[in-house]
Amino acid sequence: MTWTNCTIILNSDSTGSFYTGDIVTGNIVLELKKDQKIQRIDFKVVGICKAQWSRSSPTIPYIKIYSEKRKVLSITISDIFKEILHGNTIRAGVYQYPFHFALPSDLPSTFESSIAKTTYYIKVKSKPAYKLRKIVNFNVLGNINLNHVDDMLMPCFHEFKKEFRNSGTFGLSIRTYQAFAPKQTVPFEVTINNEKKVRIYKINITLIQKIRYTVSSGYADEERKMCKVEHKKFSHNIAEICYIHMEIPQIIPSSLNIREPMIDISYIFRIEVIFPFHFTLQKEIPVTVSTAPVIHSEF
Repeated sequence: MTWTNCTIILNSDSTGSFYTGDIVTGNIVLELKKDQKIQRIDFKVVGICKAQWSRSSPTIPYIKIYSEKRKVLSITISDIFKEILHGNTIRAGVYQYPFHFALPSDLPSTFESSIAKTTYYIKVKSKPAYKLRKIVNFNVLGNINLNHVDDMLMPCFHEFKKEFRNSGTFGLSIRTYQAFAPKQTVPFEVTINNEKKVRIYKINITLIQKIRYTVSSGYADEERKMCKVEHKKFSHNIAEICYIHMEIPQIIPSSLNIREPMIDISYIFRIEVIFPFHFTLQKEIPVTVSTAPVIHSEF
């Protein structure tokens, strides 16, 4: 047996994640109960992105499978175990080997759904005969900081209208921000212009994660609801203002600075005005999720 125990310790932040463009540091702890002569120990860092789904087809075999696997990160470090590289005999004991490596700035974030996932792991593997190995997964998040983009710091305005056959026009104006980070609270100032006093049941605002999976043979789209807030108290005047707040959960940042991603993640706010006796007014507002908190201008 090459080693009795192998432990990989990563120096991560409080969330246990690492960010693109950062330097990852850590230690490998090897415990040997007997003197060993090891030919080599390999240290590799690997990132894999893969997707697979199927659709019905009008021709045989009647089901078409879309599948692809890409390696998005591959790092091999050869000088961590210097004394082992020379085939020296390692005496019984506990040994620590520090390591570090850089994460490229264009890596996709760690992700998993029913049809695709992006994973990162460190693999330590010994040679020859027994080929023992130790694998430890770690999370990577895109390092998105938008505080240098003026448009992302300023409030934005969106106006929606709905025509009623017998009740005139219903207008909705929303003032909010178009970028934020997890754990930030996003304000919505909703101005209602209800000239015929159409009855409103409630207003829903839902944060939607939109995902596009792309492989060489095709693509698929998926949506996930991240969180939702609603407002039900209305004065039913011709004009009124409602204030709604949403706390953003811990979510994966938008896919920015990634070239031809297999898993492309974006976000929208879906606005729904629900009426008891009319069809729902539904609109979408595109938003960007960053990693660093966005320092917004005064609302």
